[in-house]
Amino acid sequence: MSMKRIDTGRRGEELARDFLKKRGFRILEANYRCPEGEIDIISRHKDCLVFTEVRTKTSRQFGSLEESITYTKNKKDDNHRHVLPAKP
Repeated sequence: MSMKRIDTGRRGEELARDFLKKRGFRILEANYRCPEGEIDIISRHKDCLVFTEVRTKTSRQFGSLEESITYTKNKKDDNHRHVLPAKP
């Protein structure tokens, strides 16, 4: 993966964290890694635990953001809620 692509992704995640914080979300974890993959942002908003997948694109050349979430990625995200360790 190119450095430009990595930098774009990091910047997108930074913007997403700032966006959530400004709206009252408390960031618990960023780039949480587990055997099933990675969760970009785990946050809490009121009584809800929120899992955020960040997608950053510089153009629509290869489709929309929504189209970039594949069935496999969506399924993997569903599995993440079962692998988080309990925290007090």
